[in-house]
Amino acid sequence: MLKRNSILTFVIGILIVLLATTSTFAAVKFISIATGSTGGTYYPVGVILATTFGEELKDSGYRFSAHASGGSSENLEMLRNKEVKMAIVGGAPTSNAYAGIGKYEGKQIENIRFVTALWPEAMQIVYRKNIGFETLADFPGRKIASGPAGGGGTVYLPILLKQIAGLTYDDFQPQYLGYSDSAQAMQNRLIDACFLGGGFPTSAVSQLYASQIPVDMVEFSDEDIAKVREVAPYFAKVIIPKGTYPKQDSDLHLMAIKSTLVVEKDVSEDIVYKMLEAIYVNKLEDLHKKHGALKTLSLEQALVGLTNVPLHPGAVKFYKDHNVEIPDDLIK
Repeated sequence: MLKRNSILTFVIGILIVLLATTSTFAAVKFISIATGSTGGTYYPVGVILATTFGEELKDSGYRFSAHASGGSSENLEMLRNKEVKMAIVGGAPTSNAYAGIGKYEGKQIENIRFVTALWPEAMQIVYRKNIGFETLADFPGRKIASGPAGGGGTVYLPILLKQIAGLTYDDFQPQYLGYSDSAQAMQNRLIDACFLGGGFPTSAVSQLYASQIPVDMVEFSDEDIAKVREVAPYFAKVIIPKGTYPKQDSDLHLMAIKSTLVVEKDVSEDIVYKMLEAIYVNKLEDLHKKHGALKTLSLEQALVGLTNVPLHPGAVKFYKDHNVEIPDDLIK
């Protein structure tokens, strides 16, 4: 009888532990941050942000993680379908998706909200030297990696090609490769150039500049940028200082758009407020040191480049509390 009672007590104890564990696990809410290709900027920065939020909000009942994806277009679709709660996305496709224009005509994504601008996303098109390739006019007939099928290259590259060189995707052989695969294909001489848009330094670009294959980058004149801005005013001139990449001995004159942090509208107001507090109040200096792209983060730049998509209510409250002027088109 004593043995039976002991076994019964043991079983009950195990059940209590399991129930408590299950209850605790059920109480935890998970937020996954969709990013981009592992060789780009979105993924490593997403990991940094997820880690930072996890440390700063450890008592909130939320757990944060980052995962690789096809980039901006895929991230927006995952937000639409509520497959993720948060993503790093280019400011331009986010604005187009919310407004239902361009490729989103008739397919508007209304459940997205801006949290903050992040860094300038440079239009980096790296090519192999000494093969008669230097400008967008050299695209016809070439094998060129345009990034993942759901990435920013499919949004931005067509605009650059059309406005500057009068070309379309039909004029070259696009290869839909992630950034790491693009760099590998370049080093194996399987492609002539690749689109590696991102904050700088971008790891895949660093890999190429450090490799044995001589490479350079397509640059854009003020006239080029003016042509692009006629249809896409969110583009701006940006300079990548010499020495940013290995063996880069001169400044690179490019154009860029702002990348952004976007959330699904149902994310808790308190959590969004605390995320911004983590970025701009508690961990700003630390974030500046963790990745080159994050060096530009500041409250003064937090809303620069954001247009036509409402801020999340938690973000509105945060910026008002910190005396940041909010443009009218960001408030709903």
